[in-house]
Amino acid sequence: MQGKLWLWLMLLGLPVLAWATPPTLELNAQAYVVGNPATGKILAEKNADMLIQPASLTKLMTAYLLFDALKQGTLTLDSALPVSEAAWRKEGSKMFVEVGKTARVADLISGILTVSGNDACMVVAEYLGGTEAAFAQTMTNRAEGLGLTNTIFKNATGWPDEGHLTTAKDMFILASRLVRDFPEQYHHFSQPGFTYSGISQPNRNGLLFQNVGVDGMKTGHTDDSGYHLLASAQRQNQRYIAVVMGTKGFKEREAEALKGLNWAFANFREKTLVAAQT
Repeated sequence: MQGKLWLWLMLLGLPVLAWATPPTLELNAQAYVVGNPATGKILAEKNADMLIQPASLTKLMTAYLLFDALKQGTLTLDSALPVSEAAWRKEGSKMFVEVGKTARVADLISGILTVSGNDACMVVAEYLGGTEAAFAQTMTNRAEGLGLTNTIFKNATGWPDEGHLTTAKDMFILASRLVRDFPEQYHHFSQPGFTYSGISQPNRNGLLFQNVGVDGMKTGHTDDSGYHLLASAQRQNQRYIAVVMGTKGFKEREAEALKGLNWAFANFREKTLVAAQT
């Protein structure tokens, strides 16, 4: 069966991953997935279907729906969205929106992806969904449509909530779809810092600053979930994604994600075996 699949891919001129038997990858995390977003191929995994609280990896789904609204023309980067008292009061990480005022979509994207602002997510959720609960249901429905079969969202931020769960595999699928569906928006994931309301904050993804090809995508942490990192890297026009969930600290999540990426780059490469016939 695998041989027939390769033959079809070759005849169609589609990219396939070519490899010899790679060394075994072991990452120190509760669950992980390393894979190729262009093909959707998972190269290594552990507990890929284990249900875990996503923490702020949730914000990738919030961003997906926001990017889709931009693509459909419902919003523009200059659209000004109202800031409710609920958004302003939201606990946790913030971009520091001001109650009663508005925030530009361009700033909200940075607020969500660069500084992991829960308040920014609330502004978007309330505008697109009417309420955060309604938006979370839309998130879950859209996730299912994208193939995230084990994910349920209860909110737009990743704030701990009973039943708010995902898996490393589902996060890999979501990240891959973000890469493929919104290439024009991908640059937002690599922004090193963001200043809003006179407050400057750095991106929490430390791998962005290590010159290792990492240009995204999102961190996450709660006391119950542990430390997560979904890291995406490109080297010589080849991209891989590492999802590590449930590590013990931010340094460990970075080290384990980088270990997974280095393993993928060292042992796999995407090749078009024959040109497409027209």
